[in-house]
Amino acid sequence: MHVTDDAIGGLIDAKGHIRAAWRPVVDAMQAIGAEEFAARAAALDRRARFESPSSTADTPHLDPIPVPMFDHEFADLAAAVIERVETLAALLDDLYGPQQCIADRSLPGASLFTNPQFVRQLARQSGLAGPRLGLYAIDLIRHPDGGFRVLRDHTDRASGLGLALAIRRFVAEVMPELFGAVTLASQRPVIETLQDVLHYHAGGGPIGLIAGADADAADARLLARQIGGMALRPDDLSCTSGALRLRTLAGSTPVHLLLRLGSSLGIDPLEQGGHPSLGVPGLFRALRNGAVTMLNVPGSAVLQHGDFKAHYHDLFWRRHGRAPRLLENVGVAPSGFNADQAPVAARTADAGSARFDFAAVTLRLFAVLINGVWRVLPGGLGYAARADGTRLVKDIWVIDSGEADAGAPGPAQRAVPHAACRVATDLPSRLADDLLWLGRMVERLDASARLLSIALPRFADASNLPHEAAQRAMLAACLVNARLLPKETAGPYLSARLLHTTLAKRKPLADLLAEICRLLEHCGERFSVSMRSIVEAALDQIPRDGDGDPRALAACVRFVATFNGVIAEDASRSGGFVFLEIGRRLERAEALAETLTILLDGTLARLDPGLSLAIELADAQLSYEFVNAAPLSPAPAIALLIGAPDYPRSLAFQTEALGVALFRIGATNEAASAVAITASLTALVASITANAVNPAGIGNVLQAASDSLQTLASALAVHYFAPVPPGRQVWNTE
Repeated sequence: MHVTDDAIGGLIDAKGHIRAAWRPVVDAMQAIGAEEFAARAAALDRRARFESPSSTADTPHLDPIPVPMFDHEFADLAAAVIERVETLAALLDDLYGPQQCIADRSLPGASLFTNPQFVRQLARQSGLAGPRLGLYAIDLIRHPDGGFRVLRDHTDRASGLGLALAIRRFVAEVMPELFGAVTLASQRPVIETLQDVLHYHAGGGPIGLIAGADADAADARLLARQIGGMALRPDDLSCTSGALRLRTLAGSTPVHLLLRLGSSLGIDPLEQGGHPSLGVPGLFRALRNGAVTMLNVPGSAVLQHGDFKAHYHDLFWRRHGRAPRLLENVGVAPSGFNADQAPVAARTADAGSARFDFAAVTLRLFAVLINGVWRVLPGGLGYAARADGTRLVKDIWVIDSGEADAGAPGPAQRAVPHAACRVATDLPSRLADDLLWLGRMVERLDASARLLSIALPRFADASNLPHEAAQRAMLAACLVNARLLPKETAGPYLSARLLHTTLAKRKPLADLLAEICRLLEHCGERFSVSMRSIVEAALDQIPRDGDGDPRALAACVRFVATFNGVIAEDASRSGGFVFLEIGRRLERAEALAETLTILLDGTLARLDPGLSLAIELADAQLSYEFVNAAPLSPAPAIALLIGAPDYPRSLAFQTEALGVALFRIGATNEAASAVAITASLTALVASITANAVNPAGIGNVLQAASDSLQTLASALAVHYFAPVPPGRQVWNTE
């Protein structure tokens, strides 16, 4: 397809002049300069990371220099894209339906039946609720003759659609000079109409964007925000009685619309095989029942195979009796086209020699099916590959010249809200569960590091004094209780050498760090860019193989302090972070109750060995001295460790904060249990102060508190996180 007769590239025409569409951009480039453009490019990257903090380090950079074209040029190109996608959609329906193109030998059967992307379980199924192809992307390159050629089709998933809907806003914030000289064709009619149609098909329920391990998490998050959807993982969903449901904190919610952003291979492990956590067992049955609409239906990637690309021209000719307007790129590498025609902002410049770079650009356009009509988004993404291997993403401008016809009006918008305001209970239960366990694992790491930093010197410099022998026995019991040491090792012959050997073999801290990293990755969408960068920087300072190294233990304590400080200062007090707070308080309360049960086992007159250890573990020496200007005494020390409402490491402080957080999420029964535990601890402290408690009473109350906390944790898991049993029967089409 020829866009213009004299165009030989994106920037320069056949006469060596700058094309009219590029003139406003070039004027701005000359006025701003290469160095300032490089600074704007860095600011653009920061803006994109702020909007999508889950992006990874290998995410392509954004370039502030757009790829402009006039509306009449884009109209011709969009018409050709619609012609192509309509043909591909009809071909896809035929391949999964009557397979007429196989019967009349216009396409070899081997191309279909040996294709790993062909999902046989969904062939010849007439009950699908929506079209098989609803989102489409196409990569184009400008040919030396001035036209465009097809580099590849994206029929499986329209990768980059989220960024395409957001990049214009990012560029406008850092490059306002570019937007003052031109009028761009608005993307809003297409976006808003798409939102309305998607919410209509969702039937009042959530719009789920299911993103597998191979999906771009940043793009999924941007797309979810633009359409008012929720980015989900497969384990957030379950199929029961042929319907798809989302597990949220408010219960099981039906899902009627899914946008698939990951691979379709193994998306239903019940029928396709594979690990259950990588897919949704029973999803194919829900699709066949018409209970859920999916864009795009699994198996649509079959059209991306090379055999279909080779036969497309003949298939199109048989269908339309003419050649397609868009031709395939054959035999020429994309880098061979106009490598010196598209400018990109230089990110590094030598002093005194700042300049713009140039690179070949691949255009990616997006088409969406709205009420049976294909619409091409006026814009898209330009992918530029520089000589040093850097990939840049550019916005595509469609300049309103005032000459092109307005065209037919789009589909009527429906009176459906674009986005619903979600409360905390609408969070996927998986996300809340991960946040709760992230809080627990961080506190467990802190308690383990503090315990080891106190225990290791005492075993290394062991003496035969009865006082220190008693402390070593208590520390060994605490190490066993914290699962840092096996019970059979913690005998009377435990030495520093045996302790170091056991830690090096078992690596308990390394396991905790690995679990924290995993949970942090799963919960990363809830952390802002600054929060995540601070936490990850502190995490990187911990040696992964230093379980017995004092420097590693100190680094663990510093990481926990950094993490808790970030959460306290930057995290919301509602939503998912409430569960992180619950996890922190629950873990610290359980650990304190169990540790104090071991250390305070004895009469009040003979608690000195364990009491001094408890004060040291809680880092409460200065707090005790500030309140009590006297040597260590059992009654005030126990009151500080157990019942002080204003000391952040006392047991009652944890249970009181736990009750407040549980009330915040509406867990009234569990909150009442936490309040009852706090009341029992307060009564214990009052009895100790009045010398009205026997020695065994301390251990009994602490053990009862520990048991109650474990019961509370189990009830919380059943209430919010118990999985819905997925369907296990296979639908038999015969």
